[in-house]
Amino acid sequence: MLILFMMCILFVVYVYLGYPLLLWILTRKIEKSYPSTSYQGDISIVMVVCNEAKNIREKIENIMQLNYQGGQLKLIIVDDASDDNTVELIEASAFNGTLIKSKQRKGKAQGINLAMKQVTTELVTLIDCRQQLELNIINYLSSWFAQDPNMGAVSGELKFKPLNGNDFSASMDGYWRYEKFIRKSEAKLGSVAGVTGALYMLRTKTFLPLAEDTLLDDVLIPMNSCAQGYQIGYDDRAIAWDLPSTSVLNEKVRKIRTLSGNYQLLFRFPSWITPIGHPIWWQFFSHKIARLFVPFAIILSILCAIKLYLSGSAVAAIYLLLVFTSFLLIPLSQVFPRLLELKLLKLLQSFLLLNWFCFLAFYSYFFSTQVGSWKVNARDSL
Repeated sequence: MLILFMMCILFVVYVYLGYPLLLWILTRKIEKSYPSTSYQGDISIVMVVCNEAKNIREKIENIMQLNYQGGQLKLIIVDDASDDNTVELIEASAFNGTLIKSKQRKGKAQGINLAMKQVTTELVTLIDCRQQLELNIINYLSSWFAQDPNMGAVSGELKFKPLNGNDFSASMDGYWRYEKFIRKSEAKLGSVAGVTGALYMLRTKTFLPLAEDTLLDDVLIPMNSCAQGYQIGYDDRAIAWDLPSTSVLNEKVRKIRTLSGNYQLLFRFPSWITPIGHPIWWQFFSHKIARLFVPFAIILSILCAIKLYLSGSAVAAIYLLLVFTSFLLIPLSQVFPRLLELKLLKLLQSFLLLNWFCFLAFYSYFFSTQVGSWKVNARDSL
């Protein structure tokens, strides 16, 4: 029982502390360098939209302002059967590109499949509608492909605009900085286990058509590219700006979809977590998949601790006290919001919420219906 208890604790520690520490050790002497070569050639930009009337006009203007002198930017927009006036706003804008209008809502993955059939350029940039792009993103991302013929995809960096006075967004920003450290370290080792869906560039020939119900295209597409022998990079100069989640409910909807997508990848590509199954199996397992098992490891550790406590273990008693005190943080922070001014408590809140969302994602993946991958079933957002 004691061995099982310690294994559960060590697993949780590895996932959230051990893996980042190992990345730091392996990459601490690797200097970050950027390509000096400019790409020459036309580049496609693909964007799939659904009911984006509030964002589409500003986004098109943003795209038209992008800096790139190496060739033409060819914009392809797929509208996934919007029932607002998204299409009308696109057609009324100064849009100069290809507009594909889907008559039936099929989801983002199918929209990407439709768009990629129209791509004739060597490189394609995939973006989302909501985020604002900094103007040099094409130059930055494409330079990696000009320098390295083995580059399959390069992720941009998602940054959140500061929202003063919002304690929840501040705690999520801290968690996002932790995530970016992991991604940058993985890139130094050779490849990142996934990209930022809001902004990344892909070598077109490495794209494989997606299953219509794919939830995490921004993980599956680069993982497929990497499986073909290409590298997946990360460029923190290419920035897309977004607004952070401002409440637990907003973050819950977003995170459940992401974690459900990880379950989907695990069961569809189980070999990817084995040494012979994928070139970056270790990064994929440690970063994407292992987190799914953490809440179950925590529950098992609690059950073991209760058994050990009943046998007279003082260590188990201290552990149970710490665990149940931690569980009180979220309700207490609603009553006493000043608690979240302490950085340690902010991180603890993020940790607890993430693992709670893992449970909800488990239910969502196995027992609810995903709607076109645009959002989690309404039952899961209650």
